[in-house]
Amino acid sequence: MMPASAVVTGGASGIGREIVRVLCADRHVVAVDLHAGALADLVAELPDVATICGDVRDAGVLQRAADQATLGGPLDAWVNNAAVVRLGALHEVDAAEIDLVVGTNLVGPLLGSQIALKTFLATGTAGSIVNISSIHARASFPGYALYDTCKGALESLTRYVCVEYGHLGIRCNAVAPGAVLTPAGARLADGSGDPEGAWEDTRRLSPMNRLSTAEEIARVVAFLVSDAAFSINGHVLAVDNGMAARSNTFPADPTIAFASRETRA
Repeated sequence: MMPASAVVTGGASGIGREIVRVLCADRHVVAVDLHAGALADLVAELPDVATICGDVRDAGVLQRAADQATLGGPLDAWVNNAAVVRLGALHEVDAAEIDLVVGTNLVGPLLGSQIALKTFLATGTAGSIVNISSIHARASFPGYALYDTCKGALESLTRYVCVEYGHLGIRCNAVAPGAVLTPAGARLADGSGDPEGAWEDTRRLSPMNRLSTAEEIARVVAFLVSDAAFSINGHVLAVDNGMAARSNTFPADPTIAFASRETRA
């Protein structure tokens, strides 16, 4: 019997890479990513992973991923993880930034979910979609106009898919991390001018005073696509060390705030 298969977007680094690694334990996994070098590194580490290099804003790229996945087994899991951050207040961001962030963080998951659903429906599979949301969907942060907006909409997409397709056994859930130790997070901290202070400031937003690891997020995703989570649908699961449970000001120390658009570039 062929194993099931999964597609993970943004699968070559950070949270996505860990999701690929964890799902490989019992599935044929296709990783989609824009960065060919990172995909090559992933395959060197996990030779059984199939890869598609391309932009998640391109439906053709995502369709190729679905087609590739079905070669290894029935597609029953799709993880919309790919995302980008471009910092700026709403009056500052330009059209190119809007196109990039909204296209990657919202249009990409819309297209991915559509292709996953078409595949599930064509094969009669009670598949599972997991969207990687964020604390930014429920708590807005200065300078994150586009990212916050997209993550809020992504959680709405999660609920919609549940309501529309749940009667077929198709599930859609979201995981909402808080602060996670990833290369992307390190780049943002470095851009603050005080990386150590930025990380410490972020830790203090959590009652547990810690940052999550990418593997911790990946383990939750693996649970949500498993049969053990079959009764969970339309749910947003916060994996944030309690960050969303408390009222915070951000940053905890205003002196660490990004002072201008130039420091956010």
